[in-house]
Amino acid sequence: MNSRVRPGKARQQQLTVNDDVEMLLLPVFLEEADELRPMINESLRALRAEPGDDSQRQLINRLLHTFKGSARMTGAMRIGDIIHTMEDRLLVAAPSAGLWGALNDDLERINSLLEALREAQLVAEANPVEDGSKSEQVTADSPFARMSERLYRTLRQTAKELNKRVNLELIVNDVELEGRVLEKMTAPFEHLLRNAIAHGVEKEQQRIDSDKELIGEIQLCLRQENDEVIVEFSDDGRGLNLAALRAQAIKRGLLNEADIPEEQLEQLIFIPGISTAEAVTGVSGRGIGMDVVRSEVTALGGRIEVHSKPGQGTQFTIHLPAHTLVSHKTRSRSAIDL
Repeated sequence: MNSRVRPGKARQQQLTVNDDVEMLLLPVFLEEADELRPMINESLRALRAEPGDDSQRQLINRLLHTFKGSARMTGAMRIGDIIHTMEDRLLVAAPSAGLWGALNDDLERINSLLEALREAQLVAEANPVEDGSKSEQVTADSPFARMSERLYRTLRQTAKELNKRVNLELIVNDVELEGRVLEKMTAPFEHLLRNAIAHGVEKEQQRIDSDKELIGEIQLCLRQENDEVIVEFSDDGRGLNLAALRAQAIKRGLLNEADIPEEQLEQLIFIPGISTAEAVTGVSGRGIGMDVVRSEVTALGGRIEVHSKPGQGTQFTIHLPAHTLVSHKTRSRSAIDL
C-alpha cells in the first residue's frame, strides 16, 4: 500500500521549491547536519570501496532519510530535495565514477546551502524580528510548487504542535492538474495531511515499539491512469481505529450491533460528526472535514476511496476525470537529472 514510487520508468515532474525556514528549529537542524554529514561521507566512501555491501547501502539510506526529514521539517526545502535526488541516484544508478561524482556534487551543494543557513541564523540572531520565526519566502511560479509549499508548511506546523517527526513525499509522474483544480484541492489535501499526522502517525516511542522508523512517512502521489487522474495519499501509521468508528456510529444510531465488513466501517470516516479523536484540539476532533473532502472531490466529478491496515497505515485514493489536467506541454524530467 505504501510502496515508494521512484523515478526510472515513471518520470517525475521537476518542482521548483523555495526555503521557508522555521528559524526556531534552525539551530537544532544545523547541529544535526554537522553530525550526519561526516557519517554520510564515511558511509559513501565505504560503499564506493565495496559497492556490493548491502549493510553499508542500508546505512547510507537511513542516514539520508533522517537528514531529509530534518531538512524538510525545518523548512530547508532545497536541501531536502537534493537529498531526495541522492536517494534516487543510489536506487537507480549502477556504481560508477559518474555516480560517485554526482553524489559528491550533491554534497557540495548541500554544504553551500548549509553555510547560507548559518549566515541567515547569525543575521537573525543579530537582528531579531517580532515573530522570530521564518525567513523571507519567494513564491514559486508553478501552481503545484505553490501548493507543495503550503503542504510542507502545514506539515511542519502540525508536527511541531503534536511533537511528532514526519516526512512528506510529493511525487508527480508526468501529470499536472489545472490551477483552478489545485486551488479547490489544496484545502482537502491539507486536511488529509493534518489527519494523517494527528490520527495516523504514532508518537516516537510507539513507533519504536512497533519496530518502525522514528520518522513517520506520508506520501502524496499524482499520476494518470487511462482517462483518470489518480491521487494517492498514504501514511505508514497505525491505521483507522475501526472500533472507535463502529462505537460512534452505533451511538448515533447509524449502525446496529451486528458485525459489518471492515470496508464498510472505513467509509464511516466520511460521515459528518464522526471522529476517532479522543479529544477536540486545534488540529482535529470535531468530526468535520472528511465529508468536506469528499464533497470537493465529488464537485470536480471525482470520487474518493479509503483503505486501511492495522499497524501499517491508511491510504486515500482520489479519482479525478481527465479534463482536470492541463495540456500535456508540461515540462518534465526525472529527478535523477537534477
